Amino acid sequence: MEVFALIGESGTGKSYKALLVAHKFNINYIIDDGLLIRKDKILAGHSAKREKNRIQAIRTAIFEEPSHAYEVKETIRKAKPAKILVIGTSIRMIDKIIKTLELPPPKRIFKIEDISSEKEIEEAKLSRLKEGRHVIPLPGIEVQRKFPINLLESLEIFYKRRYGKRKIGERAIVRPPFSYYGKLYISENAILDIIIYILKDFKEVVKLGKSQINIKDDGILVNLNLVFLYGENIQQVGLKIQKYLKKELEYITGISVILINIFVYDLKY
Repeated sequence: MEVFALIGESGTGKSYKALLVAHKFNINYIIDDGLLIRKDKILAGHSAKREKNRIQAIRTAIFEEPSHAYEVKETIRKAKPAKILVIGTSIRMIDKIIKTLELPPPKRIFKIEDISSEKEIEEAKLSRLKEGRHVIPLPGIEVQRKFPINLLESLEIFYKRRYGKRKIGERAIVRPPFSYYGKLYISENAILDIIIYILKDFKEVVKLGKSQINIKDDGILVNLNLVFLYGENIQQVGLKIQKYLKKELEYITGISVILINIFVYDLKY
Protein backbone atom coordinates (compact mmCIF):
# COMPACT_ATOMS: atom_id res chain seq x y z
CA MET A 1 0.00 0.00 0.00
CA GLU A 2 1.25 3.49 -0.90
CA VAL A 3 0.23 6.32 1.41
CA PHE A 4 0.05 9.93 0.25
CA ALA A 5 -0.59 12.94 2.50
CA LEU A 6 -2.16 16.35 1.88
CA ILE A 7 -1.38 18.99 4.51
CA GLY A 8 -2.76 22.48 5.06
CA GLU A 9 -4.12 24.72 7.77
CA SER A 10 -7.79 24.48 8.64
CA GLY A 11 -9.96 26.22 6.08
CA THR A 12 -7.38 26.39 3.24
CA GLY A 13 -9.30 24.13 0.86
CA LYS A 14 -7.67 20.71 1.40
CA SER A 15 -10.85 18.68 1.06
CA TYR A 16 -11.74 20.50 -2.15
CA LYS A 17 -8.32 19.87 -3.71
CA ALA A 18 -8.22 16.27 -2.49
CA LEU A 19 -10.27 15.05 -5.47
CA LEU A 20 -7.85 16.66 -7.91
CA VAL A 21 -4.82 15.12 -6.19
CA ALA A 22 -6.53 11.72 -6.01
CA HIS A 23 -7.42 11.89 -9.69
CA LYS A 24 -3.93 12.93 -10.79
CA PHE A 25 -2.19 10.12 -8.90
CA ASN A 26 -4.89 7.49 -9.42
CA ILE A 27 -5.79 7.27 -5.71
CA ASN A 28 -9.20 5.75 -5.04
CA TYR A 29 -9.21 5.93 -1.21
CA ILE A 30 -9.21 9.08 0.93
CA ILE A 31 -9.09 9.52 4.72
CA ASP A 32 -10.58 12.87 5.66
CA ASP A 33 -12.07 14.14 8.94
CA GLY A 34 -12.75 10.70 10.41
CA LEU A 35 -14.07 9.12 7.20
CA LEU A 36 -12.69 6.46 4.87
CA ILE A 37 -13.93 7.37 1.40
CA ARG A 38 -13.71 5.39 -1.84
CA LYS A 39 -14.54 7.51 -4.90
CA ASP A 40 -18.02 8.83 -4.04
CA LYS A 41 -18.92 6.47 -1.18
CA ILE A 42 -18.30 6.42 2.58
CA LEU A 43 -16.87 3.00 3.45
CA ALA A 44 -16.26 3.46 7.18
CA GLY A 45 -15.92 5.93 10.04
CA HIS A 46 -18.01 8.92 11.03
CA SER A 47 -17.46 12.52 10.12
CA ALA A 48 -15.93 15.13 12.42
CA LYS A 49 -18.34 17.57 10.76
CA ARG A 50 -21.17 15.99 12.77
CA GLU A 51 -19.68 16.92 16.14
CA LYS A 52 -21.20 19.73 18.17
CA ASN A 53 -17.90 21.24 19.33
CA ARG A 54 -14.41 21.66 17.90
CA ILE A 55 -12.64 19.57 20.55
CA GLN A 56 -14.74 16.50 19.79
CA ALA A 57 -14.34 17.20 16.06
CA ILE A 58 -10.54 17.05 16.45
CA ARG A 59 -10.75 13.80 18.40
CA THR A 60 -12.91 12.28 15.68
CA ALA A 61 -10.60 13.47 12.91
CA ILE A 62 -7.59 11.71 14.50
CA PHE A 63 -9.56 8.51 15.31
CA GLU A 64 -9.07 8.83 19.07
CA GLU A 65 -12.05 6.61 19.89
CA PRO A 66 -10.80 2.96 19.72
CA SER A 67 -14.00 1.58 18.17
CA HIS A 68 -13.90 4.27 15.48
CA ALA A 69 -10.27 3.49 14.64
CA TYR A 70 -10.92 -0.27 14.64
CA GLU A 71 -13.80 0.05 12.17
CA VAL A 72 -11.66 1.99 9.69
CA LYS A 73 -8.61 -0.26 10.17
CA GLU A 74 -10.65 -3.38 9.49
CA THR A 75 -12.22 -1.87 6.39
CA ILE A 76 -8.79 -0.91 5.04
CA ARG A 77 -7.45 -4.38 5.82
CA LYS A 78 -10.27 -6.05 3.88
CA ALA A 79 -10.24 -3.59 0.98
CA LYS A 80 -6.45 -3.75 0.53
CA PRO A 81 -6.19 -0.42 -1.34
CA ALA A 82 -3.13 0.09 -3.54
CA LYS A 83 -3.05 3.80 -2.71
CA ILE A 84 -4.63 5.97 -0.03
CA LEU A 85 -4.62 9.74 0.54
CA VAL A 86 -4.61 11.04 4.14
CA ILE A 87 -5.67 14.64 4.75
CA GLY A 88 -4.54 16.62 7.81
CA THR A 89 -3.64 20.05 9.15
CA SER A 90 -0.03 19.20 10.03
CA ILE A 91 2.68 16.54 9.84
CA ARG A 92 1.93 15.70 13.47
CA MET A 93 -1.71 15.06 12.67
CA ILE A 94 -0.83 12.91 9.65
CA ASP A 95 1.65 10.91 11.74
CA LYS A 96 -0.95 10.37 14.46
CA ILE A 97 -3.58 9.14 11.99
CA ILE A 98 -1.09 6.84 10.26
CA LYS A 99 0.08 5.40 13.58
CA THR A 100 -3.46 4.89 14.88
CA LEU A 101 -4.66 3.21 11.69
CA GLU A 102 -1.40 1.23 11.35
CA LEU A 103 -0.59 2.53 7.87
CA PRO A 104 2.85 2.71 6.19
CA PRO A 105 4.80 6.01 6.22
CA PRO A 106 3.79 8.49 3.50
CA LYS A 107 5.42 7.98 0.11
CA ARG A 108 4.78 11.59 -0.80
CA ILE A 109 3.53 14.63 1.11
CA PHE A 110 1.71 17.49 -0.63
CA LYS A 111 1.26 20.93 0.90
CA ILE A 112 -1.82 22.96 0.04
CA GLU A 113 0.49 25.83 -0.99
CA ASP A 114 1.97 23.60 -3.69
CA ILE A 115 -1.36 22.88 -5.39
CA SER A 116 -3.40 26.03 -4.66
CA SER A 117 -2.71 29.67 -5.46
CA GLU A 118 -2.54 32.29 -2.71
CA LYS A 119 -5.84 33.70 -3.97
CA GLU A 120 -7.56 30.30 -3.75
CA ILE A 121 -6.30 29.75 -0.20
CA GLU A 122 -7.39 33.22 0.93
CA GLU A 123 -10.84 32.74 -0.61
CA ALA A 124 -11.18 29.38 1.16
CA LYS A 125 -10.15 30.90 4.50
CA LEU A 126 -12.61 33.76 4.07
CA SER A 127 -15.42 31.34 3.26
CA ARG A 128 -14.63 29.30 6.38
CA LEU A 129 -14.28 32.32 8.66
CA LYS A 130 -17.33 34.32 7.55
CA GLU A 131 -19.77 31.61 6.52
CA GLY A 132 -18.58 28.50 8.38
CA ARG A 133 -18.48 26.57 5.08
CA HIS A 134 -16.73 23.17 5.17
CA VAL A 135 -16.11 20.83 2.25
CA ILE A 136 -16.56 17.05 2.18
CA PRO A 137 -15.17 15.30 -0.93
CA LEU A 138 -18.45 13.49 -1.56
CA PRO A 139 -21.71 14.10 -3.47
CA GLY A 140 -24.40 15.86 -1.46
CA ILE A 141 -26.76 12.91 -1.79
CA GLU A 142 -24.21 10.58 -0.15
CA VAL A 143 -23.62 13.05 2.69
CA GLN A 144 -27.36 13.39 3.39
CA ARG A 145 -27.85 9.64 3.18
CA LYS A 146 -25.11 8.90 5.72
CA PHE A 147 -25.63 11.59 8.33
CA PRO A 148 -27.85 14.59 9.09
CA ILE A 149 -26.00 17.86 8.55
CA ASN A 150 -26.71 21.32 7.17
CA LEU A 151 -25.97 20.84 3.45
CA LEU A 152 -25.40 24.17 1.72
CA GLU A 153 -24.72 23.01 -1.83
CA SER A 154 -23.16 20.29 -3.96
CA LEU A 155 -20.72 21.20 -6.73
CA GLU A 156 -19.13 19.16 -9.50
CA ILE A 157 -15.35 18.99 -9.88
CA PHE A 158 -13.84 19.05 -13.36
CA TYR A 159 -10.35 18.32 -14.62
CA LYS A 160 -9.18 20.35 -17.59
CA ARG A 161 -7.91 18.23 -20.46
CA ARG A 162 -6.50 19.21 -23.80
CA TYR A 163 -9.74 18.51 -25.62
CA GLY A 164 -12.19 19.66 -22.99
CA LYS A 165 -13.25 19.16 -19.40
CA ARG A 166 -13.70 15.81 -17.71
CA LYS A 167 -15.83 15.37 -14.59
CA ILE A 168 -13.96 13.63 -11.78
CA GLY A 169 -16.41 13.90 -8.89
CA GLU A 170 -18.55 16.07 -6.64
CA ARG A 171 -18.05 17.85 -3.37
CA ALA A 172 -20.59 18.73 -0.71
CA ILE A 173 -20.38 22.06 1.07
CA VAL A 174 -21.77 21.84 4.60
CA ARG A 175 -22.05 23.91 7.75
CA PRO A 176 -21.21 21.75 10.80
CA PRO A 177 -22.89 22.40 14.16
CA PHE A 178 -19.64 23.64 15.74
CA SER A 179 -19.39 26.42 13.12
CA TYR A 180 -22.23 28.29 14.82
CA TYR A 181 -20.27 28.80 18.01
CA GLY A 182 -17.21 30.61 16.62
CA LYS A 183 -13.67 29.86 17.76
CA LEU A 184 -12.78 28.10 20.98
CA TYR A 185 -9.95 29.55 23.07
CA ILE A 186 -8.26 27.85 26.03
CA SER A 187 -6.22 30.10 28.30
CA GLU A 188 -2.76 29.28 29.65
CA ASN A 189 -4.19 29.43 33.17
CA ALA A 190 -6.74 26.75 32.31
CA ILE A 191 -3.95 24.50 30.98
CA LEU A 192 -1.94 25.11 34.15
CA ASP A 193 -4.93 24.23 36.35
CA ILE A 194 -5.29 20.94 34.46
CA ILE A 195 -1.57 20.21 34.97
CA ILE A 196 -1.81 20.95 38.70
CA TYR A 197 -4.74 18.54 38.97
CA ILE A 198 -2.92 15.80 37.03
CA LEU A 199 0.26 16.15 39.10
CA LYS A 200 -1.72 15.20 42.22
CA ASP A 201 -1.47 11.61 40.96
CA PHE A 202 2.32 11.66 41.41
CA LYS A 203 3.48 11.17 45.00
CA GLU A 204 7.03 11.90 43.81
CA VAL A 205 6.13 15.56 43.16
CA VAL A 206 6.34 17.71 46.29
CA LYS A 207 5.76 21.11 44.73
CA LEU A 208 5.09 22.85 41.41
CA GLY A 209 7.16 26.01 41.09
CA LYS A 210 6.92 28.86 38.60
CA SER A 211 6.01 27.36 35.25
CA GLN A 212 5.32 28.55 31.72
CA ILE A 213 2.55 27.55 29.28
CA ASN A 214 2.63 28.73 25.68
CA ILE A 215 -0.26 27.92 23.33
CA LYS A 216 0.69 28.21 19.65
CA ASP A 217 -1.29 27.54 16.47
CA ASP A 218 0.16 24.04 16.15
CA GLY A 219 0.07 23.00 19.82
CA ILE A 220 1.09 23.55 23.42
CA LEU A 221 4.58 24.18 24.84
CA VAL A 222 5.02 23.45 28.56
CA ASN A 223 7.93 24.31 30.92
CA LEU A 224 7.50 23.00 34.47
CA ASN A 225 9.65 23.64 37.54
CA LEU A 226 9.18 20.86 40.08
CA VAL A 227 10.39 19.81 43.50
CA PHE A 228 10.80 16.04 43.77
CA LEU A 229 10.82 13.74 46.79
CA TYR A 230 14.38 12.84 47.75
CA GLY A 231 15.44 9.32 46.80
CA GLU A 232 13.41 9.06 43.58
CA ASN A 233 14.97 8.39 40.18
CA ILE A 234 14.65 11.85 38.63
CA GLN A 235 15.02 10.71 35.02
CA GLN A 236 12.47 7.90 35.25
CA VAL A 237 9.89 9.95 37.14
CA GLY A 238 10.34 12.91 34.83
CA LEU A 239 9.80 10.76 31.74
CA LYS A 240 6.70 9.18 33.29
CA ILE A 241 5.25 12.62 34.07
CA GLN A 242 5.98 13.86 30.53
CA LYS A 243 4.18 10.93 28.88
CA TYR A 244 1.19 11.06 31.21
CA LEU A 245 0.79 14.83 30.96
CA LYS A 246 0.94 14.73 27.16
CA LYS A 247 -1.68 11.99 26.96
CA GLU A 248 -4.09 13.66 29.40
CA LEU A 249 -3.68 17.21 28.08
CA GLU A 250 -4.33 16.13 24.49
CA TYR A 251 -7.36 14.12 25.58
CA ILE A 252 -8.90 16.88 27.72
CA THR A 253 -8.18 19.87 25.45
CA GLY A 254 -8.07 18.28 21.99
CA ILE A 255 -4.87 20.27 21.31
CA SER A 256 -1.55 18.65 20.38
CA VAL A 257 1.24 18.92 22.96
CA ILE A 258 4.46 19.79 21.15
CA LEU A 259 6.89 19.83 24.07
CA ILE A 260 6.99 19.30 27.84
CA ASN A 261 10.18 20.36 29.61
CA ILE A 262 10.59 19.37 33.26
CA PHE A 263 13.15 21.14 35.44
CA VAL A 264 13.79 19.68 38.90
CA TYR A 265 15.16 22.56 40.96
CA ASP A 266 15.07 21.02 44.44
CA LEU A 267 14.64 17.78 46.42
CA LYS A 268 12.77 17.42 49.71
CA TYR A 269 12.65 14.71 52.35
